[in-house]
Amino acid sequence: MKTRGIILATFGSIYEEAVEKSVGLMEARICRAYPEAAVKRVFLSDALVDKWNATYGRPVMRLDEAMQSLLASGVSEIYIQPFIFVADQSYQQLRKQVNMYIHSSAYAHVCIQLGRPLLYSLGVKNYRDDYADTIGAIRNYLGEAGKGKTLLLMANGQNQLEFSTLQLKCLYGEEMNIAVFTANGFPNFKQSLQLLEQFKQTDILLVPLALIGSEHLMDFLGGERSDSIASLLNESGYSVDLWRQGLGENRYIQDIFLKHLAQTIRMVERRRQLAPKKNYGAQVLAYVG
Repeated sequence: MKTRGIILATFGSIYEEAVEKSVGLMEARICRAYPEAAVKRVFLSDALVDKWNATYGRPVMRLDEAMQSLLASGVSEIYIQPFIFVADQSYQQLRKQVNMYIHSSAYAHVCIQLGRPLLYSLGVKNYRDDYADTIGAIRNYLGEAGKGKTLLLMANGQNQLEFSTLQLKCLYGEEMNIAVFTANGFPNFKQSLQLLEQFKQTDILLVPLALIGSEHLMDFLGGERSDSIASLLNESGYSVDLWRQGLGENRYIQDIFLKHLAQTIRMVERRRQLAPKKNYGAQVLAYVG
């Protein structure tokens, strides 16, 4: 019987191929890294769970279903690793759900720990810099495709401060030719154009800041329609190439998530060593670094 359960939690998508190239690969790497654990994949969007299960033969679970399945199997530890870019509304809802489990009598004897999204730690007080690590992961994976070009990173999100922070990290660091914008928030596309003008570089590589590279997202970015981001950039005099992969397919990005998961597990192990008789089932791991 396995005593440890790991849940990989993603918002989800209805595009099976894109999901398997990102979430599927991440799940497989977790299974290889923790062969002693029962690993579950969940979608955090109920609507996407319903659509997926009505379309494909391999069903996907809701969080509650995965938690109950692990509880029934007798695990004593459950680690929930969000496969999420930032601490957005989806992540905050996940935190609320996890708190409910922690304070439920049904899980009183189970250690439940929630990990962190991709962009979380700012790199202060000896903590890892998630932003620098993410930019490095993007650069490493792009390789030759990104050399000699300005990177325009598009986040399929809204008013999350993490995207503004990512831009500042680039400007204050060594990445002076990276612009970041969001589809529905700040910084927006027009503001990114102002930054591109300052870079004085006409060759652009458009990269989606999304873990799952769905067909819908790629059409929005690089479709032949007149209002796609690539078309708008072409009209402004830029030569544009589109990186047609979600960040979840990037093995270096996967490495960061694996490190986050490992840190969560190590934190529990250290606490147990310091106070072996303490009940950790009533605590959520909160990172502040």
